[in-house]
Amino acid sequence: MNQKILIIQTAFLGDLILSTPFFRAVKNLFPDSEIHLIVNQGTEQVLDGNPDIQKLIPLDKKRIKKNIFRFLEFAFSLRREKYDLVYSPHFSFRSSILSRLTGAPIRIGYKESGFSFLHTKSVSRPRLGPHEVDKLFSLLFSSESEYPRGRERRPYLYLKEADEKKFQTLSSSLKIAEKNYILIAASSLWETKRMPEEKFASVISLILRKRTENVILIGSKADLPIEEKIRSLLGIEPLREKERSRFLSLIGKTSLSELSVWIQNAKAVISNDSSPIHFASAFNIPTVMIYGATVPAFGYSTLSEKQKIMEITGLKCRPCGIHGGRICPESHFRCMLDQQPQKIFDSLEEILKEE
Repeated sequence: MNQKILIIQTAFLGDLILSTPFFRAVKNLFPDSEIHLIVNQGTEQVLDGNPDIQKLIPLDKKRIKKNIFRFLEFAFSLRREKYDLVYSPHFSFRSSILSRLTGAPIRIGYKESGFSFLHTKSVSRPRLGPHEVDKLFSLLFSSESEYPRGRERRPYLYLKEADEKKFQTLSSSLKIAEKNYILIAASSLWETKRMPEEKFASVISLILRKRTENVILIGSKADLPIEEKIRSLLGIEPLREKERSRFLSLIGKTSLSELSVWIQNAKAVISNDSSPIHFASAFNIPTVMIYGATVPAFGYSTLSEKQKIMEITGLKCRPCGIHGGRICPESHFRCMLDQQPQKIFDSLEEILKEE
């Protein structure tokens, strides 16, 4: 049936990447449909070239939060599209209101979302247990036996030729070969999801001393202080000059689409619980994932086949929040301070031996 479908997904970047298998499943279920997608403004770049979405609608959430008239203006612009079906895989009451104001006769979302009574169909979303991808599939399928498996469960990111050319140019100038570097993502939006720079510096030192790959930091311009601190800490590590020369940084130097190319060509990724692990999942890159305030049971862990999860078990305070927080509520931060760089390095060695 030729339908016009709207999906509302204005969550964080990582959540958007994890939603791409859902977009593919919607398109497969309704192959003749026209699918529009609302995203948080600034994240849309990761969907460049995605064939499952016919129209991207960036939303400036700060703007509509401040001005009710802007919100209503946006909502009624959606109403003019005359959608047949709306999926709202988001929790905010604003998303539920937007869904209702479209006038679509079928509106599907989670029971746990704000103002869920505005949905025509609500699906229960357990806080713990299933992976986020499977929680999304529950909005679309009535039985787990219908959920897509294998490759169709992992994220979909599409590389642009221009970004691949930039990668070739920059990697050649830096004398970095494909699959001969390990990416380190030492940041996160939430402080309690960040392993301290001292421990990342120790992990990097172990890789440089005991392996042959280059080590590359990745992140946004906001992460430049993290790079500065790690560089300072590496200055007191027992490294030879040749080993030090294999440490590089791309922090603040790549767009999201360019980062996709660097992750696709990496040998492995070591990351906190943040969006780089979902980029890695898209390309099935071996991943070591470091957990602090959050837990794998929330459903946001890597989907790469070769993976290791590093977490400090036995702490009654974990998890302390679905997204982590600014400070440790128990004032000890053991979930990250007890992480052992040697164990992280050993986990990296183990997944790379499987290669």
